[in-house]
Amino acid sequence: MIRSTVLCAVLAGLPAVSTAQSGAVRYDQATRFDFELPPGMAQNPAFLANMPKASVKPMQLTFDADATLFAAVPAGAESRRVVGDGEVQILSRGGGVAMVREIEGGMVASRMMGFMGGRGSDVVAGAYTDLANGSYVEVREFLGRTFRIPAERPVFAWKLTGEAASFLGHPVYQAIATQDSTTIEAWFTPDIPIAAGPAQYGGLPGLILTLAVDSNRVVYTATAVDLAAVVGPIKAPSEGSEVTRAEYDRIVAEKQAEMAKARRGRRN
Repeated sequence: MIRSTVLCAVLAGLPAVSTAQSGAVRYDQATRFDFELPPGMAQNPAFLANMPKASVKPMQLTFDADATLFAAVPAGAESRRVVGDGEVQILSRGGGVAMVREIEGGMVASRMMGFMGGRGSDVVAGAYTDLANGSYVEVREFLGRTFRIPAERPVFAWKLTGEAASFLGHPVYQAIATQDSTTIEAWFTPDIPIAAGPAQYGGLPGLILTLAVDSNRVVYTATAVDLAAVVGPIKAPSEGSEVTRAEYDRIVAEKQAEMAKARRGRRN
């Protein structure tokens, strides 16, 4: 078994890939909540038992040989929801987001937004990548506002582990990367030779079908792969306010500081 092997050293060992160059993949984006509750609530077992542990949002990646677009599945669309090796318990489906009380298999993810007192969310709401020229546009949502951030496409120093499996009828291979002290685990398939995946992740010699960030804090799990889907021109998103990364970070920091000050004022 090969472990911590530089990616390019083992690519020659992968099986021949198919020629599928367009299609759509549905993902479940699982986001674990990390609440910072007042002491009274934190010590209330009945309250904690009814708190949702995570949200599961259906997302879709549309791709062709030139570009990819990752965006939310329209509200009301059906999506089978599997996290880890067990079915999740759906409590509601409002706005395309399911609130999950318990998740089997242990594969869950992310933190609540600043208004809950936890760390700000680092889960993107959408992403566009031009595979031809490398341009990238990220969509973020914060406190009811949508922001569009043109940026450089993230680059990940992937290493193959030598682990192989089958997922949704496709052979998949494990790759690991570390970015800003965060571990990212991806399983990709050379059956679909597109260097893409959910959200901002990609750069492997095949489409990423499952991906876990920071010990399953954020998990993307493909639920359906449709290589026969009719894919029209894939265009960069236009919704929201266009800002730079620095401007977005400043807006988030300022709002979180305002909310923290307001919470302190209510306690006094």
